[in-house]
Amino acid sequence: MFKLKNVHHLSIIIILIWIITFYLQERYITKLTIHKCNWSKLEEKGDQKNILIIADPQLIDNHTYPGRNELLLSLSKHTVDQYLKKNYNVLISHLNPDKIVFLGDLLDNGRDSTDSYFKHEVKRFNGIFHPDEDMILNVPGNHDIGFGDLINLKNRQRFFDTFGESNRVMEYNDWDLIFLDSPSYSSTKEEINTQARQFISNFQISQNPRILFTHVPLQRESSICGPLRESKGLDINGHGYQYQNTIAKELSAQILDNLKPNLIFTGDDHDYCEIIHKETDSREITVKSISMAMGIKYPAVQLLSINKSEYSTVLCYLQTPYINVANYIILAIISSVLIFYFNLKQRSVRYNYTSILPMSTVTIGSEHSKKIRNFLKAQDNDDADSDGISTYSLPSSIPQYTFTQKKESFINSNSRFGRLYILNKKRLITFLRKWNLVAWFKQNVILGFIVIGIYYFGFSLTL
Repeated sequence: MFKLKNVHHLSIIIILIWIITFYLQERYITKLTIHKCNWSKLEEKGDQKNILIIADPQLIDNHTYPGRNELLLSLSKHTVDQYLKKNYNVLISHLNPDKIVFLGDLLDNGRDSTDSYFKHEVKRFNGIFHPDEDMILNVPGNHDIGFGDLINLKNRQRFFDTFGESNRVMEYNDWDLIFLDSPSYSSTKEEINTQARQFISNFQISQNPRILFTHVPLQRESSICGPLRESKGLDINGHGYQYQNTIAKELSAQILDNLKPNLIFTGDDHDYCEIIHKETDSREITVKSISMAMGIKYPAVQLLSINKSEYSTVLCYLQTPYINVANYIILAIISSVLIFYFNLKQRSVRYNYTSILPMSTVTIGSEHSKKIRNFLKAQDNDDADSDGISTYSLPSSIPQYTFTQKKESFINSNSRFGRLYILNKKRLITFLRKWNLVAWFKQNVILGFIVIGIYYFGFSLTL
């Protein structure tokens, strides 16, 4: 039977368990979950194109959680970025989409950030999603440019310069893909809404079927969203600072009348919602957020397959978030307990058995007992050298090896506070030695640094 000889053997086993756990949580389970997703096979033969639709990555930044300290905020950003990156990488490698469409809210605070901070966040976004010619990013969200009358024109143009102009139509595989800036369209100010509203009013319907991609969902009469939604329903009248849950009723009607889309994809709500607009028989799907930080339990993306005459769309769930974090916390506790138990077995023998003499009382040794002992010994020697005369007289001066307490020091065995301090110090040292806590603490710190290094260099930088 294998027997652990020292704590180093135990540490090696724990490290191996951590490596296996990291692999399962950061690689295997992610692949296992996403590999359940596949493109639909359309019935009619033809040139099928597959489009991956992503909503609301909304990268959290320094403004997302004002109450969190810098360390906790950095940890939150790292955790969310890692989740997005590892899931996105597996999506691309497994599904190999022909096009990738984002539905806005790429950043959490693009609407108010300075140019330098915006560039920093764009670089961070690019590091996660690696944009290329097959990626369409020109649908702005309210967190990218603002909403309605509060839109900053300078920051909106900054978004378009970075990610591409919106209010465009692209013919793709005999379908018209329409990209609308719905936050600007919802404004009452002409300098903000002119471009979007002219695009809608001047739109020429072709023979191709149409798909509308925009950020804010269209108005509807019912809040019922279907069985795939986590919450009860969409609050169709909800609104607040820089957001509105649905486009106004009249504006929604104009979009439906002028575009007559066969299919609509929207974002913003973070949860799934599917309805049919009876006016034009248009099917609208509000796509779930891809992020773990948007208030939903099960992030997802939408898969769309089209050929020249039909389409099919399915929901694709990502790895369930926070389970890996919970597993890491549990494993960290177990690792620490195992090290504590092993150190307890390896402690000094005198703490493993009951002594013949009672050890419950903590004795306080005098700080100057050695000096006193030397003094008494010297006196005994003087007595032995004397002529037998029993009389004894004090020396004219106190020898240097005796002790005179300094008045300014209160930590001494003769004062109340000194005795209490020495007593508690003795008790603390005895407690630490009895439970071998100093070694346990050192080994936890060393193991912690090793585990963090394995995660960072082996499973974070390698994404």
